[in-house]
Amino acid sequence: MEESGSPFERGVAAVKAGDLDTAITEFEEATRASHDDYRVFNHLGAAYAAKGRYEKAIGAFKTAEQIAPGVAKTHYNIAQAYEAVGILTEAEYEYEKALTLDPTYARAKEALIALKNRLDHV
Repeated sequence: MEESGSPFERGVAAVKAGDLDTAITEFEEATRASHDDYRVFNHLGAAYAAKGRYEKAIGAFKTAEQIAPGVAKTHYNIAQAYEAVGILTEAEYEYEKALTLDPTYARAKEALIALKNRLDHV
């Protein structure tokens, strides 16, 4: 892979190329260089989640939330990771938080409805 661009840009390129291990390495480097950019942590969390490393994904998403608490997509991402590891009450809370921040967030609304239907059948 070509070494031009910032670690963040290289991480995005690696994701597009399907190379999640390289993406994680690049995003981890980007977090050290841009420790106050929530987007870097959101991308790192997404790469971890895509590899099935949900605990690490939650940690990255939570850092993104601390940096920029008003971003609905971050709460959606946290919810998705919580749901993947079976922490359903926290997932429900995070979907609701995403919808509080952006009531038009269709993916969060659909995911919350599906989760509530699942919870009703448990």
